Amino acid sequence: MDSVKPETKVKRTHTLQIEGRKKAVLSGVEEVISMTETVAQVMTGAGGLIINGRNMHMAKFNAEEGVLSIDGDIDRAVYTAAGSGEKGSLLKKLFK
Repeated sequence: MDSVKPETKVKRTHTLQIEGRKKAVLSGVEEVISMTETVAQVMTGAGGLIINGRNMHMAKFNAEEGVLSIDGDIDRAVYTAAGSGEKGSLLKKLFK
């Protein structure tokens, strides 16, 4: 009988490029946890990332390639610890 091996998630190389505080382009995105006009919460190969701003919207997301583009007024980007706890805890860490 063949044994079934559990799927292992491959960590993608992560980059963040912010162009003129009007556009953010991310690679290595594993999951978009939430996206509003003021907060984008994503999981990357480097851990959690929270982007704050105004009038933000997802311009493009390619899940296969792990590429995300966000347009809007980018105010800040904050990383959380790689592989840290639950998804919901990312916002808790930001607003301690």
